[in-house]
Amino acid sequence: MNWDIFRAYDIRGVYPTDIDEEAYYRIAKAYTYLFHPTTMVVGMDARASSPQLKAALTSGFVDAGVNVVDIGGITTDMLYYAVGSSDYSGGIVVSASHNPKQYNGAKMVREKATAISSDTGLFDIRDTLKAEKDKEVSSASKGSVTQKDVLVGYTAHVLSFIDRDVIKPFTFVGNANFGYACNTVAALVDELKLNLVPLNFEPDGTFPKGPPDPMLPSNRTETSELVRSSVATFAAAWDADADRCMFFDEQGEFISGAYITALLADILLNKHGKNKIIFDPRVIWPALKVCKQHGAEAIISKGGHAFMKERMRRENAIFAGEMSGHYYFRENFYADNGVIPFLLVLEHLSKTGKPLSEVMRPYMEGHYMSGELNYRVEDIKKVISDVKSCRLALQHPPFEYRTSAAPESGSPKAGTNRRTAKRDRINHRLETSLSLECGGTARHRFRLPS
Repeated sequence: MNWDIFRAYDIRGVYPTDIDEEAYYRIAKAYTYLFHPTTMVVGMDARASSPQLKAALTSGFVDAGVNVVDIGGITTDMLYYAVGSSDYSGGIVVSASHNPKQYNGAKMVREKATAISSDTGLFDIRDTLKAEKDKEVSSASKGSVTQKDVLVGYTAHVLSFIDRDVIKPFTFVGNANFGYACNTVAALVDELKLNLVPLNFEPDGTFPKGPPDPMLPSNRTETSELVRSSVATFAAAWDADADRCMFFDEQGEFISGAYITALLADILLNKHGKNKIIFDPRVIWPALKVCKQHGAEAIISKGGHAFMKERMRRENAIFAGEMSGHYYFRENFYADNGVIPFLLVLEHLSKTGKPLSEVMRPYMEGHYMSGELNYRVEDIKKVISDVKSCRLALQHPPFEYRTSAAPESGSPKAGTNRRTAKRDRINHRLETSLSLECGGTARHRFRLPS
């Protein structure tokens, strides 16, 4: 087992090089050693390696005397529902989310769908395995295994977030990216009398079109083109485990999760009144604007699904959103969900009668967003140190702001000169301390705007 598979908020690695059946069997034992469950829910995504890994996970729990409820091929948010709506001890879904086909992994929760992150048990599971304490777990009697289909209950749960009577029979493109989102979406289409234009709608764990990640620009083209050719009202695209949802307007234009976060916050604050809204720090202006309009409390939180859930529970916030397309709801066990955003947008479009591009315009106006920029660097620690130095330079610049000219203190020019001098000196500090050699090929410099 490669110990690097244990990440901040889940497990992911290449099968069978980094992670295999033995690893899953032992992970079940380590979970039992730490948390003493009585009944666990297990499920899996559509990957080719998931059935045998789920079987190994199940065997580990059964041999430890833990009962298992097997909910089969699911989306990750169906696991959260199954655990959150019951008295089960916890749950694990075998999934590597949007990673390429050779990967697999796991997301874990405790009772009531409480997330397990590096801070709340995931690294403890790793350390238990390192110390081989999982091998101390045994039971005189084996646990039982029961099969359960949660689709009907799950569908009813997500529909409780909207007024289904107002829904109009829109035509929309649904891109399931070869995952199990197809089952839930098909049930919702039947229930709400929608017109679905399906795309990548049959589960296929080989992911024949590449990584099942709708955030990748290369994966957006066919969705955009199908929206235009089918004259659809909008499109929704899910990643392979369907806990993230991306949107495209009627023109096929992709909409950033930062803007959808603002829209969903607006919808929920209109429904439920003044409340707390949480979002990650990558793009904050759209959500801040909505919170200010409603008098809501805006909270910026560390990103990552496990950390966002922990913060939501602590704050009892009604909603949280990330630029990545994860959206979290208090009435959904403080967990993220991929179809509740779809339903809320559908309801909003039905009520307003406006195209999605027009609905989104107020949230997109007033600022520019570059999108998320990622860089490969040779020395991560040095780059982080340089960024911290820049932050300190901006907060506590070690210089005075004087110019050779000395206009009267009350004149507008005096303030302008001081601001210009401040900007130029900070930019000099920025260029000195934050010139990043990215992959040894490109140099990126950051300057304050004039």
